[in-house]
Amino acid sequence: MSFGGEYVYVEYSKFQGVRLNNLASNKMGNVYNTVFQECDEFQFIEKLLYTPDEDAEFWINELFMSEASFYRMVNAVEAFLEKRGLTLERGPFRVTAQDERWVRIFYQQYYMEAYGINNWPFNINQQDTFCYVMRASTDFDVSLDDREVQDAAFLLVVTLIRMSQGFTLSDEVCNEPDDTIDKVVEYSEELVDNLLKNSPYSLTDSWYKEVSRTVFHEFYGWDNQQQIVRIHKKLNTFLDKMVKAVDFPLLEEDRNKIIQQMMIWYVQYNFYPFKRIILYDKQRKFAHDVHHMYPVFSTLVTLYLEDIDKRNPSLWINVRLYDVVALLMKEWSQLPIQLEKMRKQVSVIIVSNLGKKHAEMMRDFLYSQYGEKLKLSIYESTVLFSGPEDFEILNDYDLVISNNPIDYYQKENCLIVNNFISASDRESIENWILSVQQKASLDFIRKIGYSYLRRAKQIYSYPYIPNPKQVS
Repeated sequence: MSFGGEYVYVEYSKFQGVRLNNLASNKMGNVYNTVFQECDEFQFIEKLLYTPDEDAEFWINELFMSEASFYRMVNAVEAFLEKRGLTLERGPFRVTAQDERWVRIFYQQYYMEAYGINNWPFNINQQDTFCYVMRASTDFDVSLDDREVQDAAFLLVVTLIRMSQGFTLSDEVCNEPDDTIDKVVEYSEELVDNLLKNSPYSLTDSWYKEVSRTVFHEFYGWDNQQQIVRIHKKLNTFLDKMVKAVDFPLLEEDRNKIIQQMMIWYVQYNFYPFKRIILYDKQRKFAHDVHHMYPVFSTLVTLYLEDIDKRNPSLWINVRLYDVVALLMKEWSQLPIQLEKMRKQVSVIIVSNLGKKHAEMMRDFLYSQYGEKLKLSIYESTVLFSGPEDFEILNDYDLVISNNPIDYYQKENCLIVNNFISASDRESIENWILSVQQKASLDFIRKIGYSYLRRAKQIYSYPYIPNPKQVS
């Protein structure tokens, strides 16, 4: 029984209980987008960007709330923002921070989660904004994919809005001498002014520094040149370890992109050391799915990330782990092909009471479906005249596939299939392959050390956990 909705449906069964499922035509991100739009707290936060400096009476009327409900909401929002380094001022209501850029980065994250890559909530031309971001990134030799362009575009627009409202960077930052990045941004004044021509916002005298020191803040967050060299070297070492672990080359272009992004994450964390995710981490499910398929790979990623900064691994393990896994899978050309090759080849023996030719047919069919995933053999003897001792050979295989129950072999790895392997049979075989491969992978991880496995388990939720007593 199920109860339908636009994005999810509630499913109930006597055996599995109540659970939520997202519809095949939608992603869970759509559900979270709806939460942002329907939640009073989030709507209050969003509207504060456009309408700062209003009093409680204004917001009570704007949100159609009672005074008591409004102040309960304000208390919740205040606590929520404090965890992200922000302050909700009440007289009048506005969002501020020790560094104005923290507010801008928070709203950048908000819009990425609330609107994603397909929606644009601003009255500033979207395509022109994208073009400006892409042009500027090219000027600074920064490679951006579609999501990163959208991310930077949100930060640019939020910066222009806040700046126009009078929320500017500190005098200390604004009074710093103009550098090359400042000057390059300043040369684009006509383009940026054109972005704002049909909006209520305008440029200030120091607009270019507001943009350069916010949108391109990764160029300014380093302590010194030595720190840049040190982290760059550590990231290269991390990638060298991964290359060796998977025994697969990493193209120089891919390496540069990965290091570029990880360098940005490092300096962002130094600059804004607070929780960035507001409601929905889009990379989390991606990383979990990768771990489900390639647990050794994702575990080694975690292990080697710790080596970048053993004294303070919080950034890579607690903040950016999912992002790093997704980054490697996306940017490392042909990595999934190599990871598939590295998975355990499952040994399968096929037993048929219809004769050797029928067993060979099933073997050929399985090879056409699974290729080198399976190491296929057939039971050469005649089933009709085989006894218990003859079937002992089946113990040497991960999976036994038979078209009929075997009287002398009834272990759990014996899978009974139709005379011609059906779709449901293939599903069962696929599940068994994954189970064998996962167990082999996690047995390998166990050899790395159970104390490490236990910690990694807390991050990933392992489908198979070895008994601690079995671990040497």
